[in-house]
Amino acid sequence: MFKFIKYFFNLLILFIILIGIGVAYARYVEPYHLKTINLTLDAKQLTSNESGLKIAIFSDTHFSDWYTVDDFQNVVSIIDGSSPDMIFFAGDLIDYYDQYTGDIDEIINSLSGLKAPLGKFAVYGNHDYGGGAEWKYEGIMTQAGFTVLKDEYVPFDQLHLALIGIDDIVIGSGNPEMASWGREDYYNIILCHEPDVVDQMLDYNTNLMISGHTHGGQINLPGYTDKFLPPYGEHYVKGLFEFDNKASTQLYVTSGVGMTKLPFRFMAPPDVTFITLRP
Repeated sequence: MFKFIKYFFNLLILFIILIGIGVAYARYVEPYHLKTINLTLDAKQLTSNESGLKIAIFSDTHFSDWYTVDDFQNVVSIIDGSSPDMIFFAGDLIDYYDQYTGDIDEIINSLSGLKAPLGKFAVYGNHDYGGGAEWKYEGIMTQAGFTVLKDEYVPFDQLHLALIGIDDIVIGSGNPEMASWGREDYYNIILCHEPDVVDQMLDYNTNLMISGHTHGGQINLPGYTDKFLPPYGEHYVKGLFEFDNKASTQLYVTSGVGMTKLPFRFMAPPDVTFITLRP
């Protein structure tokens, strides 16, 4: 009996140690272990050079005490080191605007460091509303050189490319029917914070939709993650999805770079993604 108690006690100690290591990893290692993801997608409508059109994608910075402007410099370095043609930000700039204690000017200066010859574009996320953020977000992004799209269509006629930016769906006034603007002879990209909206795009000429919102699950544990996925982020959590519709729509969901609610990431490392559209 004594041997059994001793064995059980040793197992308990080992279990506590492993839990402690896991928590420390999720708090201090994975949130700052930034991944670079490179994808190449066919875009037959596109008129571009043979090397294609490179788009840099980042999302969900959620600037806070947990994720700072200093942390974000890794994102800036990776993007500028890859010389993209365009840059997309898929929303959720500051975690809770009315609680943010950092310097907004530092965020603007950092975002201003991102360069792309064909432009920098952004949409609203649900955290870009509330706490006064809805009155400040567009100004911050505009000062940093981004064009903020709220249910707007931007054609690049020389490339046979169109970008459609949809406002946040959860709190904003996002209109998925903006996808109907997509021309059949253009390669049409939808930029929308919430990925599950793609289900409302499949009857239109939507070639690619780019989203964030889910943080890749942020904390991926059996029985936990599914219960805490956000609205409109429950079906398409991370990565590339393909649909068998007329436009052969593809959806890419980035895991983002910041955190919300809890300062942890587990089995959901932050990422910066580069998508090259090959004509």
